[in-house]
Amino acid sequence: MTPDGQRSTSHPVNGVWVDLCPSGVTSSTAPGTLTAMSTTPETSTDVVFRPAPPTAPEAAAARASFAADVSAAMGVTWQLAEDADADLAGPDGAFWLARRAGDRDGEVLGCVGARAVALADGPAVEVKRLWVSAEARGLGLGARLLDVVERWARDRGATRLVLDTRGELEAATRLYRRTGWVEVAPYNDNADAQLWFSKPLG
Repeated sequence: MTPDGQRSTSHPVNGVWVDLCPSGVTSSTAPGTLTAMSTTPETSTDVVFRPAPPTAPEAAAARASFAADVSAAMGVTWQLAEDADADLAGPDGAFWLARRAGDRDGEVLGCVGARAVALADGPAVEVKRLWVSAEARGLGLGARLLDVVERWARDRGATRLVLDTRGELEAATRLYRRTGWVEVAPYNDNADAQLWFSKPLG
């Protein structure tokens, strides 16, 4: 139930109600009633996290901003392949956009994706495209986006999260270490990655 008594597929994450329906799946609840916010210690601005197909215009724009920030950090032009995030949808993937509560079609403050992966040492959920807009940085939004993925992974019965990143993305790396991620040996052959992290879901 949401705080206003509506039946919902949402879950509370760090004091924020999050709609965890995977991309492309609709609820029987009318649009706009899935989520309700409460203020968290990280920010005085309420934020809602809603699933979106990764190819939707606003999601594509957020992914492009992610790529632009990676390019700036690397000092080179880095682009996502057109079909790079096709698996962040459907039964084994999800993608979320963060916006201010009550501003359903307004400015996107951040995004994150997740997908189920089969690794040599067992299944996991991989975090992809974690991005926070420049205007929203310093408010704890990155950690809250990771919480959304963690809850989704737990609901699927996953026992760990994984991700890869680059050393130039120092703020992201600090965030991972601060929120319980540990550096591990490479779990994939991503030529763009320099660091690999894992977080157990006990």
